[in-house]
This record gives sequence, structure tokens and C-alpha cells, in this order.
Amino acid sequence: MTMGYPVSPLDGKVVIITGAASGMGRAAALLCAARGAAVVAADLNADGVHAVAAEIESSGGTALAQVADLTAEDDVHQLVEAAVGRFGAVHALYNNAYAVHPGAATDLIGTSLDAWDWTIRTCLTSQFLCARAVLPHMLRNGTGSIINVSSGNGLAGSATAAAYGAAKAGVVVLTKYIATQYGKRGIRCNTIVPGWTIETGWTGADENFTDAQRGLFAAALEDVCMTELARPQDIAPVVAFLASDDARYVQAATIDVNGGLLAHMPGAAGRPIGGHADAG
Repeated sequence: MTMGYPVSPLDGKVVIITGAASGMGRAAALLCAARGAAVVAADLNADGVHAVAAEIESSGGTALAQVADLTAEDDVHQLVEAAVGRFGAVHALYNNAYAVHPGAATDLIGTSLDAWDWTIRTCLTSQFLCARAVLPHMLRNGTGSIINVSSGNGLAGSATAAAYGAAKAGVVVLTKYIATQYGKRGIRCNTIVPGWTIETGWTGADENFTDAQRGLFAAALEDVCMTELARPQDIAPVVAFLASDDARYVQAATIDVNGGLLAHMPGAAGRPIGGHADAG
């Protein structure tokens, strides 16, 4: 008995996924396609994004690969027009792509204006451009879901990467503005906040981790209220849910998908102190 639910929650949906060549974008693309969506996979990595689209189609799904620089207004316009031209509509956008300038991975004094501007453009302006481009099409259909991506750096301070943190904080507020301005016209907009996620583009595959990476990830695990760090497939189901009509009343939310990274005081993510750690 289906109780009125569709066989697949994304049947008939067209979903644009940015940064789809690897990591969280790739995982979301594969899952959304498996759940019935036509996926428009966008990335600056031409080989990677075409490989993802081919993988989807070889599994019986529907996909379109589009190479795009998401900081370039013309490229974003062409991406959305390609999606609409091929599939007739856009029902969801997953604003996953980002990049951080190497010169921004330092403290504020050491951050050049070029590194600041570049990072703001790749991490915040790109999400603005993509949202602005899909909104007219969504508004014509009277429905749409935009899923933006922030970070723990956008919700709390850190010793480095102030430009990245400022950009990701801007994403949270951008989400609320989109929901406020267009919610009564059928548009939903929400933010997800991933945390430490391994086997992504920047970490590489588990079997190729260096000793330095393994040390970093072991330290990171100390701050997570889980027994392991996330992988891209742990984030994808939340994206697929938000893209679907099952999330029809989730609006302007900031959703942690980070294993409790931001849930506790510093150093408090371990077992309770005392003799009751194994009780229950």
C-alpha cells in the first residue's frame, strides 16, 4: 500500500546539482537520479561531470552534463537554459559547488583582498547567481526547492579562513531572503550545514590518505558526536529529501548534517565523565 505517495519521491523532478563531478555533489546526483529525478550535473571539471552523467544513464537514469564556471553569469544562464531546453523545467537546485582561494587559508591580517574577493565569489556569489537564474522558471511553475550549502565556519569563528566563513554565513541569510521573498509563490529555500566529510574532492579516497590527513581526521573525529566522520553518501539523502515534495513544509531552515559538530562546548563530544558511560 502506497498511501498516496509516489513510487519514487523525485519522479518527474528536474534537479540541477552544482559541483557534481565529485564528493557530495556526485553522491547527490546519483541518489536523486536513483529516486527518479532527471539530473542536470554541473561542474567546471568536464571529465568528471560527463563521467557522472554517463554513470547515471548507464544505470537507467536520466542526466545532462553541463560544464560551467558558476561564478560567471553567462555560464550560469547557459546552465539553466540547457536544463529547461532539455527537460522543460527546473524543480530543484542544489547549490553545492564552492572553492577557497589558497591565500584565504590564513588569519584575517594575512588575507589579501584578491583572496577575499575570490572566495566570496566562489562560495556566496555563485549560489546567488544560480538561485537568481532558476527562480523565474520556478516561479512560472509555481513550485521549486533551492538547497544552499553553508558550513560550520559560517556559524562560528575559526583560526583561519575568515573569507570562507563570511561567505558561508552569507549563504544562511541569503536562504532566508529567498524564502521570505518567494515562499508565498511556491518556492522553498533551505540551507544544509555539512561538517567534516571525507572521500570528497579535497580529501581524496580513503586508501590514499596521507599520514598527515589521517592525523587531521582523527583529531576532527574528537569534535563529532559520532563514531566516524561523514562520507558524501551521508549528506545526499538530506538533499534528496529537501528536493522532494516530502519536504513541502520545510522552509528557511538551517539543517546541520554534521554529526553534532556544533552541538557542544569545545572538548565535550566524548563519553560522560564518571561511572555511567555504559549505562542503559
